[in-house]
Amino acid sequence: MAERLLPKEKAAGPNPVSRSVKKISLFGLFLFFFFLFPKNILAEGNKFGIHILEPTDLPKAAELVNSNGGDWGWVTVVIREDDLNFQKWQEFMDFCREKHLVPLVRLATHQEKDFWTAPLPSDSQKWINFLNSLNWPIKDQYIIVFNEPNHAKEWGGKISPEQYAKVLAEFAEKFHQTNPNFKILNAGFDLAAPNSKTTMDVFLFWQKMEKTVPEIFNQLDGWASHSYPNHGFRGKPSDSGKTSVRGYQWELAILKKYFHLKKELPVFVTETGWVKNDLKFPPAGGQGKIENLKSRKSQLISPEIAAHYFKIAFENIWLKDKRILAVTPFVLNYPQPPFAEFSWLDENGNPYPQYQTIQAIPKSSWWPPQEEKYTLGEIVIPPFMLAESNFQGKISFKNEGQSILGERKPFFFKPFTSSSEIFLTPATLSGKLKPGQEGFLEFQIKTTSNAGEFNLGWEGIGNFQIKVFAPSVLKKVEYSFWEKIILNFRQYLKKLGFLLK
Repeated sequence: MAERLLPKEKAAGPNPVSRSVKKISLFGLFLFFFFLFPKNILAEGNKFGIHILEPTDLPKAAELVNSNGGDWGWVTVVIREDDLNFQKWQEFMDFCREKHLVPLVRLATHQEKDFWTAPLPSDSQKWINFLNSLNWPIKDQYIIVFNEPNHAKEWGGKISPEQYAKVLAEFAEKFHQTNPNFKILNAGFDLAAPNSKTTMDVFLFWQKMEKTVPEIFNQLDGWASHSYPNHGFRGKPSDSGKTSVRGYQWELAILKKYFHLKKELPVFVTETGWVKNDLKFPPAGGQGKIENLKSRKSQLISPEIAAHYFKIAFENIWLKDKRILAVTPFVLNYPQPPFAEFSWLDENGNPYPQYQTIQAIPKSSWWPPQEEKYTLGEIVIPPFMLAESNFQGKISFKNEGQSILGERKPFFFKPFTSSSEIFLTPATLSGKLKPGQEGFLEFQIKTTSNAGEFNLGWEGIGNFQIKVFAPSVLKKVEYSFWEKIILNFRQYLKKLGFLLK
């Protein structure tokens, strides 16, 4: 479907401000950890998704795609070049992280009259600077490079496959050079568009792209498809071919046969859907308008049939095809013209039958790879302790990665000691810690009745030495030399939030 004219988004509200953490050179530590999954784990994940137009639609999207056993569903969202608001889109990413949504970010320029301006290859740096500054919720960061360029109104009022090929190639190269976690997807194409003054058949469009940049499609990391049930968005799920909900199958076959595609590209059906006859007659207006509305309504299918078609398409086609990673039908919440017929929510925010039907389908639970990255702050270990005493300590800690530490499993560092005469607990994070937040790793040291010098520490943090004194070593006089040291040390630790018993 050709790009819709989007309303201006509202400015996002303020974000909570996290305290800064003091780093020290001795223990300034960066650790990267990736959850290990089989290579085909994505094919076994939750494929359910939805296309949204506003970050405010995320709660309803999460309720839909992560329902009935599902986890980490998908959302396709549009970011315009005149809306590169860091706070707004970082809050979007943070919400996706908390509600377990994988974002598919489609780039857009800005509107002039009735078309979208055409981007330039050099615009890649502007987009890289912004998108690379965001803390994404998962390791793979999916970028869809604009929208349906085989429509003139999507490309500055002119059709230019040559220019789109140059833009796509430049964006793919620059994004990959900047961050290998960026995954570049093509713009979804209108598979039903004919050759005309304002549109170009996709096969001809690809031919001109390939001639301009040979093997352009091998530069992609995934394939974005607009597999609509055309013509008229009311085809049956049993239909096949280029203009059906199986349109992505035709695309992949043609790309391999005629356009030198060597990769097995994962598929993202970022737009699809049926129109439904939920149109309402205006309370007032000419008879001609009412007749036109009646005529339009008669061409569409009922909301119940649309819901049934979606169920069939998911269960019999999309979920069974291992090449598909996500399906995000258009559109969750656009109950006004010209896309009210596609909206999954009505003007009051109530769900249409397709929302309820898809929500009820059993879904898969999975966990995409995330980057764990954190900084350890000051670590205070007492240089000495008395026999049969306890020390409760903390290590300042800041989460600088993508995951919410402690969410999936307890977060701790495994302890080690040189002797059974001294005990050390794991350095454990209490609760959860979101990216950008500070917290503490808590631990306890316990000595026995035996004195000596002992080594202890935690794997991934470091090794420390403690001398344990027997009580008999200290003179039994008030404020002796050792007692003064211990008292002063107690006061120091008390200020830092530690406890020595």
